[in-house]
Amino acid sequence: MKRPAVERAIGVVAVGTGEGKTLVALALARALTRSGHTVAPFKVGPDFLDARLYEGACGARARNVDLFLDGPERVVADLRRAEEAGRTVVIEGMMGLFDGDDAGETSSAHVLAAADIPALLVIDGWRLSQSAAAIALGCATMEPRVRIAGVVLNRAGGTAHVRAVRRACESVGIPLVATLPYDPAWRIPERHLGIDVERADVLADVLDAVADALVGSGDLGAFLTPAPSVATVATECAGPVIAVAADEALWFTYEQTMDALRSIARPVLFSPLRDRALPAGTQGVWLGGGYPELHAQTLSENTSMRASIRDAIAAGIPVYAECGGYMYLADTLVCPQGTFAMVGALRGSTSIAAPRLTIGYRTMRAARATLFDDAGAAVRGYEFHYATSHMHETSAYTGDGDCGAARDRILAGFLHRRFFPGDQTLCRFVEACSR
Repeated sequence: MKRPAVERAIGVVAVGTGEGKTLVALALARALTRSGHTVAPFKVGPDFLDARLYEGACGARARNVDLFLDGPERVVADLRRAEEAGRTVVIEGMMGLFDGDDAGETSSAHVLAAADIPALLVIDGWRLSQSAAAIALGCATMEPRVRIAGVVLNRAGGTAHVRAVRRACESVGIPLVATLPYDPAWRIPERHLGIDVERADVLADVLDAVADALVGSGDLGAFLTPAPSVATVATECAGPVIAVAADEALWFTYEQTMDALRSIARPVLFSPLRDRALPAGTQGVWLGGGYPELHAQTLSENTSMRASIRDAIAAGIPVYAECGGYMYLADTLVCPQGTFAMVGALRGSTSIAAPRLTIGYRTMRAARATLFDDAGAAVRGYEFHYATSHMHETSAYTGDGDCGAARDRILAGFLHRRFFPGDQTLCRFVEACSR
């Protein structure tokens, strides 16, 4: 029998959104951490909001794994690295188990199959009973490479309800491994782009309660035996100082990208909201996504930081910005609260005054040579925003998404990209910073 690609791992999936998958995955990560595991959380798909909640659950932000952005080899390698460091992998699926792009080839099922990871199937029991077994059997047989290790019944009724579901699941050879009762207090706070990561502290007591219920209601013993962690020694890179935005307004950069930056540069975190200037010795600026529209007035009033970034650009320091960072670089940001001055490094404005959700994978091409790409180079990414742009700059990309903006030392747009250690595109940016 061949060795599984990733052995110390469990997936948490559902047949659709709203079943309680995120709550169960967070609580499982909390339960594992309390029992002595060092948990490495992962989230299938490009959505970075759920990923941040794991910091409060197990002390680590989840890493996104995505077959469209990364390909199967990178996905499996990322999961293996976590396991080889002595960590237990908890990987939360996205949407329904078999949902993904139009062909379904980016689904959680495909990710779990590629890494041969078993899954706990979360089923909302509020409106069903024995039918839970039919759902579990269908998921187990639709894709034979997906191993359903057991069912977690969320919002379960009384003893008779649980007994009926357990008997039905056992009849199809899939155990009911845990149950969670209905509790209206077990809610994850949300806002207009999804989960409200700034209220993650509200979840602390909820996650402890749900973790207690998970452990106490069934048989999770096979997943709770701790493994020794492997000590890792951090090494400091001698590369250029890259100032990376990290506060409530601009905080999102994929963890794989941060790993890649650390391998060839010295990322230094700063706050566009509170700091008065870029970090000393800055040779490059990285502005990730976030919620600038929720902090537009404070960003605008921090004229010292805006001037510091403009001065850096005037001095030739390279800047990369995506989504929220792109909005911050524009002349103005139009919000329901008013119009606010931003950095002014890009001519034009962005607006969230009439929000319309833009979401999806993007296949683009570089419209010109940039800090990252040769002209015509293929670029894959992801858009997830409510904003619109009205720019008077040269387009960064051509294709089926927002075209962004590019100047000699600036690359910006709504497109979220992910980079890995060794990526030549990122090396090109860091080399520009070194010069």
